[in-house]
Amino acid sequence: MNSSSSSLVQEANAFDRQIHQSTIAIEERDRLKFILGIVICCVSMSSFFLLEKPQEFASICQKYNTASACQIW
Repeated sequence: MNSSSSSLVQEANAFDRQIHQSTIAIEERDRLKFILGIVICCVSMSSFFLLEKPQEFASICQKYNTASACQIW
């Protein structure tokens, strides 16, 4: 009787370890998705806000150079 109850306890412990490991894997995957989402948002926002505006550079160019030198836009 004792050996059957100890084998049931061992099976239960093994099952608990499996559940714990799968829970950890899910948490790591969710954390990775969250970090990836933040990176994508940061890259998108930076490309939106930091795009070059040729008109701004044209006015600087025309301030210091002749108009013909600034006709690259």
